[in-house]
Amino acid sequence: MLSLLSRTKSFRDPWVGQPALNHSWQLHRRRLQLAEALCRWRRWLRPVQERQLERDGFLVVPDVLPEPTFRAVRDEVEAHLAAAQEQHPMPANARTGFQPKQPFPGGFDRYDGGTLNRFLHIDPVTLPHAAAVTRDPRLSRWSRQVIGVPMDSRKLDVYLTVHGEESRTPDLQKDLHRDTFFRALKFWLFLRPVTAEDGPFEVVPGSHRLTPERLRWEQVTANAAIRNQQQPDVSGSFRIQEKDLEALGLPAPVTLPCRANTLVLADVFAFHRRGAAQPGRERLALYGWNRPYPFLPFTW
Repeated sequence: MLSLLSRTKSFRDPWVGQPALNHSWQLHRRRLQLAEALCRWRRWLRPVQERQLERDGFLVVPDVLPEPTFRAVRDEVEAHLAAAQEQHPMPANARTGFQPKQPFPGGFDRYDGGTLNRFLHIDPVTLPHAAAVTRDPRLSRWSRQVIGVPMDSRKLDVYLTVHGEESRTPDLQKDLHRDTFFRALKFWLFLRPVTAEDGPFEVVPGSHRLTPERLRWEQVTANAAIRNQQQPDVSGSFRIQEKDLEALGLPAPVTLPCRANTLVLADVFAFHRRGAAQPGRERLALYGWNRPYPFLPFTW
């Protein structure tokens, strides 16, 4: 029963996915409402206002670092990435679905279908310029606006995305989805330009709001996930078809190509996806995330 007051989102959990509680008492809907109410309370305690972030659920900040600082970060990360690739060649994958982490010293690889995600940990000794970015006070300010808690500098990595072949090993992150049942934060400080061919981030503006239409959709989708036990919805990261957005009063997704030294930040309760790309195209970023305990009443 304690899982009901935790981050647990999988409907395979015997309490979170309990059929009678969801059909009769709308358990999923009530968890969403409680998490949203407590998030609003945390945000009210430490108010911050960024209009675009509040309105759209995402923020794009070009030239986020001074140019000399950005060049130092980029050159440092590129050299570190090249060394990691020489020591730990990128593995192959021919299996569909989300694959487990493959750790190596200083990082890990994980496949989403055919798309490789390579994460390198930011060690202040080997990556001092990148480590300095993790302490940027703006990150905590934006984090407070989305989820009501400051940024944790340990929740940042170097992140290389290498797009895979889609016909045999589709990437489920390229389906519109929201990450979990409560508000959470992700951001990418891109170290290389991201063109339309590189699979830029796509997001549905305004879909971070918990409207009555969204609440109904969430409970209906939860009931279907419990009944059908199909991945990935049963794991709690709900997918939605683009044609179904209009029924929720939502617009089409927007695509966010950008120059290098651009920060893209989003509330990932909003519907979003990784854009389509040709196999082998890459994105390189400093990546951060903040997925708080959803039922936390106070912040610091």
